[in-house]
Amino acid sequence: MAKRQIPKGERPEARQTLWASLLVLTACLPLMQHLQWQVNAFLLLIFAVRLLSLRWPSAMPGKGLRILLTFAGVANCLHGYHTLAGQDGGAALFATMITLKLLELESRRDLRLVTILIGFLIVVQFLFDESFAIAVYFGVIALGVVALLVHLNGGLGAGGPRPALRIAYPLVLQAIPLTIVLFVLFPRLEAPLWNLGFEREAAMTGMSDTMEPGAISELVVNGEGAFRVRFDDEPPDSDQLYWRGPVLWDMDGKRWTQGTPPRDAADGLLQAEAPIDYEVVLEPTKQRWLFALDMPVSAPEGAFVTPDLQVISHRPINSLKRYRVRSALVYRTEEPSPALRELALRLPDNITPRMRALVADWKTQTDTDWQLVQRGLAFFNREAFHYTLEPPALGRNAADEFLFETRKGFCEHYASAFALLMRIAGIPSRIVLGYLGGEDNDIGGYKIVRQSDAHAWVEVLIPERGWVRVDPTAAVDPSRIDRRSAARLLGASSTSLRFNLKESSGLVRFVRNMRLLADTLDATWQNWVLDFSTEDQMALLDKLGLGALREYGLAALMMLAVSLTLAVVVLALSRDKPRQDALDALYARFCQKLTRIGLPKQRQEGPSDYGRRIAAERPDLKGPVSRFLALYIPSRYSANASPEAIERLRTQLRGFAPKPKGRH
Repeated sequence: MAKRQIPKGERPEARQTLWASLLVLTACLPLMQHLQWQVNAFLLLIFAVRLLSLRWPSAMPGKGLRILLTFAGVANCLHGYHTLAGQDGGAALFATMITLKLLELESRRDLRLVTILIGFLIVVQFLFDESFAIAVYFGVIALGVVALLVHLNGGLGAGGPRPALRIAYPLVLQAIPLTIVLFVLFPRLEAPLWNLGFEREAAMTGMSDTMEPGAISELVVNGEGAFRVRFDDEPPDSDQLYWRGPVLWDMDGKRWTQGTPPRDAADGLLQAEAPIDYEVVLEPTKQRWLFALDMPVSAPEGAFVTPDLQVISHRPINSLKRYRVRSALVYRTEEPSPALRELALRLPDNITPRMRALVADWKTQTDTDWQLVQRGLAFFNREAFHYTLEPPALGRNAADEFLFETRKGFCEHYASAFALLMRIAGIPSRIVLGYLGGEDNDIGGYKIVRQSDAHAWVEVLIPERGWVRVDPTAAVDPSRIDRRSAARLLGASSTSLRFNLKESSGLVRFVRNMRLLADTLDATWQNWVLDFSTEDQMALLDKLGLGALREYGLAALMMLAVSLTLAVVVLALSRDKPRQDALDALYARFCQKLTRIGLPKQRQEGPSDYGRRIAAERPDLKGPVSRFLALYIPSRYSANASPEAIERLRTQLRGFAPKPKGRH
């Protein structure tokens, strides 16, 4: 079979091929962090071959090898994901195929096809990441895509990417008003179009419903955001920012779990004062807890408050969740049932004699339960207990070894040991997991609670007071806090309230402010773009007095707005002054250089007359002026100026630097 002959005019230029290859590479880079390593290795191999072949054409694989590479790419995706469908497998296959297409860019038609497919590659990326930064990143890539299409279809030749970009960015700007109108008014679906029933399983970073030494410390070194909070009024003091999550009742000697407390037992709020209202935007956790400030009074829609004052959603939080809560800063809980008291006093089998002896000694020195609680806190304060994010490993009886041997640990060590000591003393206790504190974002006007703010504390049952929060970690003497491990593990991503790390460096403050600005942009993007829903559209119709029309009113408003937007754009374009082409721009720069030295072009002068006058007045400029005009005049008045001539004119103009008379 004869090889397909491609007309010379349809063959792509090397720089156009390089342009398209770099656009595909930059569009694939963010996606690679979500793909398996073997798929990324294959993509990088193909990119390397494509780029090398631009320098050494013999490195381009033949047709037979390209077919083998195609089968290898498909098999690579199947090996990594065991499917070619769904979000992960489909994205890997699409990225593999568009990259392989770079190996057969034989015509401009192939280049146009790849350039258009980059738009689909951008859409695939938004299935994994919808942040503001990624939107800006792909907005720049989209501008490059439009510029390449202009270059492929506009015949700009040697003009390079700059003329194409000068044409592309007005096209993109003209599309923005219409995009905004369609975004606001186009009817929304209850589920995304790409939801085909394939669930993407991904590990989520967040709170667990169990606790054992090391569990929270692994979470605390993670600086990712857990949720954002915006208070309606003045936010509480930092020492009141305990964000309540799972409540743990059962201890098996190694691990604390929620157990099975009787849900019908009375254990709610008896008194609630100093209410505070706020909005929480929770990152996906794939769990059902909704974190709320101690103590939650009400639950948002689609959730409920349990007897032990957890806020639980009816469905797992698989996407960003926005909800409003009211909490009481001053409260008193009801007395629990006998069954619940018994559960809060249950001890594991590995309680040691020296743990019982320690509690017995405290009881001889105190008269009430609250005094014994204070005696336990004083024990952690006076003895040589150290707070560290790098505690030593513990054996089978973690609480006993921590209390009497290592005495170095993190909040789960202190909370677990303290709760067990209280139960030995006959004081019902339970552990609460959640977050402590939050970082003020003055730019956005909200608090950021990060995974590094994860914390565990204890609640003890005191007569006539109900459940009272006690934080044994806070009892540790500040001089025994290992700040070096905190600074090293937390890094610049978080400054926990518990460590009070100082920002002594101006660079640290600058980085922190930039990070807060980025988070504010993300929050704004989430609030005004990603969270714009059907309810928001209906609220807009109500404000415009079209609420009774519902979907029909939305469609009519959209058609009217699109028509008006297009009319405004067309009217603006009709009033635009014609743009200079490449030759006009070069000649204008030539005249500007001569004008600066006192030789302006007269209105009635053409290029030839202007050149003769310059040669008469300034013989020293006759040579460069004559050479420029000798190339410009034939190019200007010919049917089509060659790209080579334009490039030579540009080169001459860069070297043309006339000086005023008397200085030459």
